[in-house]
Amino acid sequence: MARRTGNENRDCASENALTEMRLVLPIKPIAQPRHRATARHGFVHMYLPASHPVQNYKEQIVNAVIARGVGCIEGAVRLELLFGFANTAVQKKGGAVVYRTARPDLDNLEKAVMDALTAAAVWNDDSQVAEKTSAKVSAVSDFLAITVKSIPFEVPILK
Repeated sequence: MARRTGNENRDCASENALTEMRLVLPIKPIAQPRHRATARHGFVHMYLPASHPVQNYKEQIVNAVIARGVGCIEGAVRLELLFGFANTAVQKKGGAVVYRTARPDLDNLEKAVMDALTAAAVWNDDSQVAEKTSAKVSAVSDFLAITVKSIPFEVPILK
């Protein structure tokens, strides 16, 4: 996966500081699969096959973020994700959106997007995500909606 140059392996540069990013991509959401394991020379190595469709999915997200010219968010982050899956039944009901309860699992969908946002240097590490809201819905067409916001947080002084 291509990685943006300039922000990785160091704190976000203050001149590139970002407070909010919104992005809607017309792509089918793909879940992060479990890593595979192999033993070589007595050691276990974990890997994700380069041919897996999630690799291309992450690359599309990274490229969209880079094309948008998004900077880097410092500190705590709120992440909002909406995964839309095309469903012909929705089209027959006039476009009414309903929650999707079928696979893929929501947590695996989130992992793939968070890995891509880390690779695109939207933040230094996905450990910065302090709040997260996600949903998967059946919709007229496939899409991924991403909102990332910095969280201004002041610790109250207790007396």
